[in-house]
Amino acid sequence: MKILIAEAFIDLLEKENIDKITVKQLIEECHISRQTFYYHFRDIMDVLEWAFRRSALEAAEQSLRAETRLDALRVFVDFVKRHKNKLDRLLNSKNWIQIEGILVESVAMYLDKMARSKFTDFEISYDDMEIMLQFYASGIVGVLIHYNRQNQLDEEKIIRQIEKIITGKIYPAQRS
Repeated sequence: MKILIAEAFIDLLEKENIDKITVKQLIEECHISRQTFYYHFRDIMDVLEWAFRRSALEAAEQSLRAETRLDALRVFVDFVKRHKNKLDRLLNSKNWIQIEGILVESVAMYLDKMARSKFTDFEISYDDMEIMLQFYASGIVGVLIHYNRQNQLDEEKIIRQIEKIITGKIYPAQRS
């Protein structure tokens, strides 16, 4: 049922701004009762957050099957390109700060899953891992939003540049 509600929400988001989507409209679209909706979700933002987490997990699973780091990043950048209109609608809503936070959290979850599966011998404290994930997730989301809004999303260039940042090739750390 959660998937049905989330997919109906995503379909509505293709046509309208999130600020105009109501629970009533969503339950009519799904042919469910208000009680059924509230059994699964608190409100519209809860649906959005659940859908983002689900999408992030699916992207992580798909990227884990990628043969290279560039292919893994390509999965995420392609997702942004395919959902440009929806992302524009979300970021132009009155809840854009909360939505941006959900995006950052979803990307951090994606990066965490990638790091844990690809780098099993990676030794880092929990606190350091947390700050690193937030740093990279915030940066990636910021860059993608910036270029997506300007309609200048050159996917391959951004993928290569993000990969250089992640690996330290653009701004290598000073060794002392």
